[in-house]
Amino acid sequence: MAIVLKSNRPSDAADASDAARKVTGLAGFNLEDFADQGRQRLEQCRDQVRQWVEDANREAATIRKQAHDQGYQQGLAKAAVDADKKVKQQAEKLATDSLQRIHQAVQQLHETYQSWMQQYTESLSSIAISAAEKVIKRKLEQDAQILVSWADEAVRSARSATQLTLAVHPETLAHLGQTLDELLASPDLPEQTTVEPDETVAIDAVVIRQVGGEIRAGLDEQLGRLREMLS
Repeated sequence: MAIVLKSNRPSDAADASDAARKVTGLAGFNLEDFADQGRQRLEQCRDQVRQWVEDANREAATIRKQAHDQGYQQGLAKAAVDADKKVKQQAEKLATDSLQRIHQAVQQLHETYQSWMQQYTESLSSIAISAAEKVIKRKLEQDAQILVSWADEAVRSARSATQLTLAVHPETLAHLGQTLDELLASPDLPEQTTVEPDETVAIDAVVIRQVGGEIRAGLDEQLGRLREMLS
């Protein structure tokens, strides 16, 4: 059975809004900040690559000048080859390092986003369940027939059994005894169907006991269904 409870009271919306604002760690999240950080890291990597290439070129020029000044033409040629090779090696290394840093920055941004979305989803679910619990409790106080409808659903889901026992809290039995007796008098149910008080059963719940197990229906079970729907 699906129960949809609506509340038009401004206080309910305000409670949910206040709860949402108090969720720790969500309010300060800004995707634009992470995008800016990614662009800044990329620009820093580019600047560093340019600086390293310029340094390598200056070093190559120094090597050539030293070889030329000493008059070693063979040394000059070798120095030029060594310098070019060194520049290429440094450029390749810098390019690899830069790509790795960019990949790490993107990966970090993705992981942060996923973590935030998980926290956000869990927080919204918690707020929704908390609000639903308050609304359902208030409705139960105003209309006990809600509990009767839960009992009806549970009983009918087990009507194929040969014997059923509807267990409720003593206070519930005192308030709804006649209504529950009428419910269990239905010809669709087993002849051996009774209602009994049980202090271990919550006031906002009912338990259907049969051979081989039991069916619980109450506020906790309704909230459990809601959690499954939101997960």
